[in-house]
Amino acid sequence: MSFREKSAWISLVCLLLLTIAYLETGLHHWHDAEGHDLVDPLHMVLLVFGAFALLQVVLHVIVVVQSPRDARTPKDERERLIELRAARVGFYVLVVGELFAMAGFHAHGRVLTLMSSILFAILFAWLLKLATEVVLYRRGV
Repeated sequence: MSFREKSAWISLVCLLLLTIAYLETGLHHWHDAEGHDLVDPLHMVLLVFGAFALLQVVLHVIVVVQSPRDARTPKDERERLIELRAARVGFYVLVVGELFAMAGFHAHGRVLTLMSSILFAILFAWLLKLATEVVLYRRGV
């Protein structure tokens, strides 16, 4: 498995964990018995994004230490093609997701729903881009 394939796997798994954690924090509010917030939602989101960044850095450093020579090699033609194909899939998914978010905003008129829908569309498009990269690496395209 090449360095870039490992990197795609790391990013895919970390982003999947981030998406699950973000949806979990967005759907549930933690309250104590008296109804006070235990954790401020903004702080929870910042904590989740910080943990995502830290996990990405640590895992990529581990992979680079295992094969430093492979990490320094420039992208070949196959890797560029895989990246371009995956970006195309992610772009189309992002555009469709943004159109649905705008349609939902016109239907309901809530800004919070619009922002949440846009963020979910970005996360979903990024997940599909990374999943496409992994599939294309596995296929050997």
